[in-house]
Amino acid sequence: MTIFSVNIMWAIVLFGILLWTTASMVLNAALRRGMGRLGLLLSYAVLVWMLIELPWREVAATWGLFAALGGALSVPYELWARRRYASTGRTPRPLIRVQGVLLWPTMIPEAVGLMLNSAGILPADDRNETHAEDTQRIAAAEDARKRR
Repeated sequence: MTIFSVNIMWAIVLFGILLWTTASMVLNAALRRGMGRLGLLLSYAVLVWMLIELPWREVAATWGLFAALGGALSVPYELWARRRYASTGRTPRPLIRVQGVLLWPTMIPEAVGLMLNSAGILPADDRNETHAEDTQRIAAAEDARKRR
C-alpha cells in the first residue's frame, strides 16, 4: 500500500528500526556508538531489500521521507543551539547536511539525544557532541586561563 509513492509497510519497518536505534542510543550511553552503527547497518539492509522488492520511485520516496524527517529535527535544534550557546565560543555545526540523505539513521537519534540533553531531561554524559559538555569544557578552559 502506498500513499504519495511512500510504501507504508516499508516506512513502518524503517520507523521501527529508527525508534529502536533512538531508544538504544539515548538511554544507554555505554552502547551509543555500537547501536548507532547497528541501526545504520539495519537501515541499509532494509534499503537494499527495498531496492530489490519495490519500484525505484517508491524506494526514493520512502527513504526521502525519513531523510526529510532527519532534517526537520536537526535544523531547528541546531538553530536553537546556535542561539543558546553563542557566547561560549563554540563553532556552529552546518545547518544543512548533504550527506543527511544517507546518514539519517544516525542523525535522528543524535538530534533527539542532543535535544533531551540540552533540555535537561537526560543528564549530559561523556558524549563530546553535546552542547552541555562543550559548555563545561569551555568554562573549565576559561577558569584555567583566569588562574594564570
